[in-house]
Amino acid sequence: MTEPTEHDRLAATMAGGGMKYLYWVLPIATALAYGVWRSYAAQVYVGDLPPFDLHLYSLEQAQTYLADLPPAAKATYLGRLHTADSALMICLAATLIAAVWRRGWVWAVPAVCFIGFDVIENRAVASLLEFGIKGAGGETARLMVVTGLKFVCLGLAVALALWSLWRKQDVHG
Repeated sequence: MTEPTEHDRLAATMAGGGMKYLYWVLPIATALAYGVWRSYAAQVYVGDLPPFDLHLYSLEQAQTYLADLPPAAKATYLGRLHTADSALMICLAATLIAAVWRRGWVWAVPAVCFIGFDVIENRAVASLLEFGIKGAGGETARLMVVTGLKFVCLGLAVALALWSLWRKQDVHG
């Protein structure tokens, strides 16, 4: 019988206890990413109006937000905030996927859809910030649909992750 290789030992560690590190590292990374994102998001409030990522805007609110957003805040929104938002989205989705992955890939679909809708939302927000609202505001209506779908997928992904973790605890002690 041959000695196990380093690859074999690593594979056994990841299959056994190695995943437990991800269950600690991913939520910590998500919390840190949220803190960074929140610090930039606080810089782009216009009065009581939060960034587009956090609020379902009416056409009038979107017009007010865009008209009153200072150029420095717009630059922060298009630069550091969008970068921080992408990091947060990846960390959060990875955390949610790690919680359900053992149950099968289908359980990860809401988290993957959350990523997709967040990317679409970020592109739509960037377009609004760069070019404004045209005509009757169809861009704003589409953005609000995408934002709503993003939050539905996030809610479902969180619910599935919590249920999966609860069932794992229930079964294993």
